[in-house]
Amino acid sequence: SLLKTPAPLIPLHHPCPCPWWMSGLGADWGRVEEAIAEISGSYDRINRFISLGFDLMLRERALTLAGEGFNGRVLDAGSGPGIFSLLALRRWRRADVVALDPLDVMVSLSKRRVRSERFDVVRGVFEQMPFRSGAFGLVLTGFSVRDAIDLRKAISEIWRVLRYGGRYVVCDIAKPDPPPLRFVVSAYWFLIAPILGFLAAGRRGLRVWDIYRTYRRWPVKRELIGLLDEFFAVERSEVAMAGGALIAAFRR
Repeated sequence: SLLKTPAPLIPLHHPCPCPWWMSGLGADWGRVEEAIAEISGSYDRINRFISLGFDLMLRERALTLAGEGFNGRVLDAGSGPGIFSLLALRRWRRADVVALDPLDVMVSLSKRRVRSERFDVVRGVFEQMPFRSGAFGLVLTGFSVRDAIDLRKAISEIWRVLRYGGRYVVCDIAKPDPPPLRFVVSAYWFLIAPILGFLAAGRRGLRVWDIYRTYRRWPVKRELIGLLDEFFAVERSEVAMAGGALIAAFRR
């Protein structure tokens, strides 16, 4: 069976034994998820605007790092409305994809978007995934793992549900190592992205500012790769959008 004994949907938050900027969202998690739920109806349009049209290209590049001709079970963790799941199913004709998201509205959007017998969606959080150990040959996180309540716990759960020899691919915002470039990217998420969100979806689009909360608590690229290296073997990492986006592949 794919599923293990169900756990409570929202786990208790135990502080991560690492600096506060690497510990996950903690108490901010509820507010960020509320913002995501509020903009769910305009999620795709807002993504196009705030990524300057690069979001699909970045996801496609991440799938390329995952490997051609994958045939196995894929987990799209933090799936949102199922964009990554749909792209994966189109690319890999012999793959089965399971999406995981904590929000009812995103689970519903995924079901409407992805109509395939090779697709299923489950409600749950990173920190307590309702799957048996080693259930997946590939785990994808597309602009989502930075929203974890407890980042280290989330990564340990990704490691647990991934089979030995499986691959984890992350596609997300990046916080550049050089301070000057980090300042530019920070200013973008603090000032420019909310304006673009407003242009995309009106007043609701201003909730994009809550992305800055996730960015602020997101480790710089060097520290993030170091944290992931504690669990996985690093295969490849790339930056895009002037250092503001990261695509990386890891092997268990």
